[in-house]
Amino acid sequence: MSYNISVLASPVHELLVSFSLYKRQTLMKYLDLSSKWPGEVEKLLSPDLKEAIVSKENLFFEDLLVLFIEQSPYQHDIDTFFEWLEQMSAGELFERIASSLDEKMTLPTNLLEQRDRSIKLLKEWNEEYFKFQNEGVLERLTAEAESKRKMLEEEAGEKVVLEASRFIVESKTVQNVCLIPSLHIQPMALIDHLKDTLYITYSVKNPNNERNELLRFTKALGDEKRLRILEFLSHTPHTFTEIVSEIGMAKGNIHHHLSILRGAAGLVNIHIRDERNTFYYSANKEIAEEFRMLVDQLL
Repeated sequence: MSYNISVLASPVHELLVSFSLYKRQTLMKYLDLSSKWPGEVEKLLSPDLKEAIVSKENLFFEDLLVLFIEQSPYQHDIDTFFEWLEQMSAGELFERIASSLDEKMTLPTNLLEQRDRSIKLLKEWNEEYFKFQNEGVLERLTAEAESKRKMLEEEAGEKVVLEASRFIVESKTVQNVCLIPSLHIQPMALIDHLKDTLYITYSVKNPNNERNELLRFTKALGDEKRLRILEFLSHTPHTFTEIVSEIGMAKGNIHHHLSILRGAAGLVNIHIRDERNTFYYSANKEIAEEFRMLVDQLL
């Protein structure tokens, strides 16, 4: 293994994930939360907060917040973490994140302003939405993180990363992988690539919900196009462009099918190589045994 692996469990990060999902609303139809979740959350929010979220141009600072969460001694307490972050000068903010950014990535001159606006929004998000979902979150995330740390002591790191996220890290430039368990993104996994570090947010599975896992399998496999994609990916890893060319469908449709296959209990692996922004996909050939076990448990 050519990279180091760490595990980060933090309610601050879970707060951030939920906020990002609501703001972007790009993955909802593939998540257990479902497409109805943003509308349900919106009923809980004040008009001022809804307007503030809509008017926010981007999530630049929020996307870098994982760097501060990782470094913070208060990553397990939301209020204390924000107090810690608020006390930093512009110079300290810069020092804490500059070494993790690519040379092409420039920081805005109004870093303090972006920090203050993001903290204000996230505090209000916590008060109006997240704190009502927060009961037991830290305990579940911590238990999952401890489980992964124990696995890392007993198994190869590449296997632990693959089982958690279906990502296969093959890039020679990646030196660190940080696994971050999340409850909101079930059953997907997300990745942020900052310089030589991959931050992989993966979903915490519910061990008492095997039937839902089985439903994902059957729904994903119940489409001829998706079966063709799996067959194509069973021989060798392929890029998205190669899949589009082979299957002969619009890019949006291929993206939809791949998202379902990814979310369906990990039918597809994603290979991270040295070509930035180019992913390679392969079929998870071990899935047949997991599928059989789920059927056996049901019957």
